[in-house]
Amino acid sequence: MFGSEDTIMVKRKADWTPTMEQRAELEGRQVKCLIASEGHLWMQGYFDRFPSVVRRRLAESTFNICPACMDKEAQMAARRRKETKPSVGTYLLVIKTIEQKLKQ
Repeated sequence: MFGSEDTIMVKRKADWTPTMEQRAELEGRQVKCLIASEGHLWMQGYFDRFPSVVRRRLAESTFNICPACMDKEAQMAARRRKETKPSVGTYLLVIKTIEQKLKQ
């Protein structure tokens, strides 16, 4: 998405695609996750790390985007934008870009 890095937390399995959740085990198919993990097991605590506007934007998305994967994408984008940490604008841009890929 924002670079050629192949790892996000563990080993990244692919890019954001409309059917990416099909790579996960049955229990993990409710979330769009780059590493096909069962993010629902740990997502709630991770989700709380974001500014409220970012949490709200993720909650309003038509897709159940893994917040950890989105955060890693935002971290990479922030580095390229010379930000010390992702700004709200960077987070929102990353979410929008992910959604565009998922709609293809």
